[in-house]
Order: sequence, then structure tokens, then C-alpha cells
Amino acid sequence: MSEALKTLKDLDPARYLSCLYLPASARDDIATLWAFDAEIARIPSLVSEPMPGEIRVQWWRDLIKSGDNVGSGPLANRLMQVIEAHNLPRETFDNYLQARIFDLYQDAMPDTGSFEGYLGETISIFFQHAGTILGEDQRTLLADASGHAGMAIGIARLLANNARLRARGQVYFPLDLLDKHSLSRETWLAEEIFEEHLDVVEELIRTTRYHLTFVRKVLEQLPKQTRAAFLELALVEPVLKEVAAHRLWSFTRPISVRPFKRNWKMLRAAMRSIP
Repeated sequence: MSEALKTLKDLDPARYLSCLYLPASARDDIATLWAFDAEIARIPSLVSEPMPGEIRVQWWRDLIKSGDNVGSGPLANRLMQVIEAHNLPRETFDNYLQARIFDLYQDAMPDTGSFEGYLGETISIFFQHAGTILGEDQRTLLADASGHAGMAIGIARLLANNARLRARGQVYFPLDLLDKHSLSRETWLAEEIFEEHLDVVEELIRTTRYHLTFVRKVLEQLPKQTRAAFLELALVEPVLKEVAAHRLWSFTRPISVRPFKRNWKMLRAAMRSIP
């Protein structure tokens, strides 16, 4: 097993499973991208103050801009090889890392446009890169699928981790959405949960299902091997059902899909080739 797959198995079991269904020729390259994302995404949990996190993010930005990966470690070395081999735009990685700085602070997401941009730069872009590695040449379809996949998976992840984010004082859901339901950053993070909190969750569930429906239609127009990169979408609906069934709990404890169910959903999606 490659180092990238080992990293994913430890940090992101869902993506690790997805990798197992990818063509062998592309598996390690895509796993490297996802392992890189997993490493960056966990930085906030490894630091007690934002500055050490920013220093780590800046180290990656400098590395990718310069291309000088001598002595930078196995993952960094492999990432640079993947970027070079597939001519992946370096600016997308810089945008990704810049967006990830938001994770280190307690600033609220200002509006829906910023929210969509954040998910596009931190999640959607990896689907586009995976499609490129798989040789997908239908760029418009790939971009559409990636954009909606990023929204569906991104919102589902945030809903599932709502309790952890609230405990850290982080507000990812946009302030204009909260304001629509008569909530502010402070009331969203308050210990007492009101009906308005649950209304926000309901709207986010509807939004996620809209993007999930759209991306599935787009995926039908893409080759089977490209669809394999989107298998994580199979876990979105199970997460939404858990959140809907335990709306109050989702504010105090993380929501997860049981491993057996997760594995079964992924297998079924792989067999149908449409997540």
C-alpha cells in the first residue's frame, strides 16, 4: 500500500474506500491529492493558535510555487510529481491553501457567495484534478459535476461536524443564511437551540439534495472511470438522513455513518457506477 493510501486510511476512510474503486493506473496519483487535502484539513486540530497553522500553510504555498521539493518529505515529493505529471495548475493549489486559512480562525462566513467559493476552492477543485488525472476531456461537464459535488459533499460534511465546529466557535454557514432565519453568529453558537437553528439545518439539507440531484444527472454524461472519482457522493444522502433524524443532536454531537453502512453504500454506488 502506498504512503498516500495509508494516510487516507487513517485520516479519511471515505476517500480511502473511493480510491479502491479507481483504475489502478490513476489510484496513487489521486490518493496523493486527497492525502494532501487530508493533511491540510487537520492542521487546525494540531495547533492551539492560528499562527503556527498559518506558518505550515505558507510552507506548502512556497513549496508548490517554487517546485523545489528537495528534502520536503514523502507526501510533498509525491504531490509535486503528480502536479508535474498531469500539468495541474499550481494557482489552484495556492487558492486552496489560501482558502484553508479560514479554518484557523473564528471569523464567520460572510455570505453565500463566499461560502460557495470556499467549497469550490477546497473541495470541488479536487474532483476536477481527479478527472484530469483520469483523462477526462469534457471540461464543461467535469466542471459542472465538480462544482455541485463540492457543494453537496461540503455541506454534508459541515452538517455532520456541526457540533465540533460550534465547540471551536467556528461558523461556516453564511451569515446571510443565518440572518434569513433571524439568527446571528452569536445566537448560532449559543448553548440554547431554537427552532430557527433547526430551520437553517432543514434549508441546508434541501440545498444539499438539490446539488446531489444535479451532479448525478451530469455524471450520467461522463465515462464510467471518471464517475469513480465521485463515489464519496454515495455517503451524502445517508449523512443527511442521520442529520434530519437527529437535528437537535447534531448541535451537540458529531453525526456519522456506521462503517458497515458506509462500505455498503460505496460498494453499491461502484456497482451502479453512479454515486
